[in-house]
Amino acid sequence: LIYVRRILTTKIDKITNEAMTTTTFRFLGGLLLFAVVEGLSLAAAPPMYAKPGLVSVSPMPRVYVYDHCPFCVRVRLALGLKNIKHDVRFMANDDVDLPTSLVGKKIAPIFEAPGREAFAESMDIVKWVDSDPAFGPTGTFRAASDRTDLKAWQKSVQTPLRLLQRPRYVKTYLPEFAQQSAKDAFVKNHQLPPYEKDDWRSNLDMTTRWYFYDRTFQDTEKLVEEVNEKLKDLEPLIYSEKCATEGGLSLDDVDLFSRLRSITIIKGIEFPPKIRAYLDYFAEQGDVPLYDPIAL
Repeated sequence: LIYVRRILTTKIDKITNEAMTTTTFRFLGGLLLFAVVEGLSLAAAPPMYAKPGLVSVSPMPRVYVYDHCPFCVRVRLALGLKNIKHDVRFMANDDVDLPTSLVGKKIAPIFEAPGREAFAESMDIVKWVDSDPAFGPTGTFRAASDRTDLKAWQKSVQTPLRLLQRPRYVKTYLPEFAQQSAKDAFVKNHQLPPYEKDDWRSNLDMTTRWYFYDRTFQDTEKLVEEVNEKLKDLEPLIYSEKCATEGGLSLDDVDLFSRLRSITIIKGIEFPPKIRAYLDYFAEQGDVPLYDPIAL
C-alpha cells in the first residue's frame, strides 16, 4: 500500500498542470482498485502468532504428565506457545497414589496453578489458561474447527500406530518408564491389535503380553511403509507449517502436533516436507522436543 501511495503521488504531481487523458484515469483507477483490494485482504487476515515475553506466576504452575501421552503434550505445547514458566513433573506410569491424591484417580495431565485446585482434562486446562490474563495475553488459540478430514485421517492410522508406538515407548528410555514395574503396568493396560482391552487384560499373562510387544517391535517394516503412505495423505490437509487450519493458530494445532510428535519415536518414518516443517516449527515454538534422536 505504501508503494501504491508513492506511485499515485508521483503520477498526480506529474499531471497537475496537464490535462488528464483517458489512459491516465484508467491507470489511476487500476491502482486505486488494487489498493482497496489489498487493504481489505490485510484487514481480513488473522493475526499471526508471535511468541510473547516470558510469563512468570508465583507460585509456579505445575503440570503432571507422562512424556509419551499426547494429551499431556497438548498442555505442555500450549504453555510453551504462551511462554508460561512452569514446572513439569513426570509421573511414574505405575504411580497411582500421586494422581489420586491430586484429583481422585489415576489420570494425566494434571494442572496445579495459583487460585484453584488441581484439575485434569487436557483441553479444559488449555482453555482455562488461555482465558486467564494472569497467564499473559488471552485468546492465543482459535477454537477447534472440528474438521472431519483430520479426524478421519487419525482414525485411519490408529491400528498401525498402536503397533509401532506402544512397544517403542517401553523400549526407549522415557521418564515414566524408568523402572520395570512402570513398563509392566503400561504393557498390562495397553493392548496391541487385534486384541480388545478386556481380552488383553483378562486372558493373557504378562509373559504373553511381553511376547507380543517384542514380536511386534521386530516385525515393523510393512507397518512403517503403511504409515509413510498415510502421511502423504495428511500433508495436503495441513494448511501451512504454522497452522493446520486456515485462519491461524488454533486448538487444531494443539491436538495435531501432539499426535504427530508421537510418530517421531519410530525410526524409518518419512515425513513429507510440510509435515516435517510443521513438527519442527511447533517443537521449537512450544519448547517440546521431538523423539528423533532416540527413535527406534
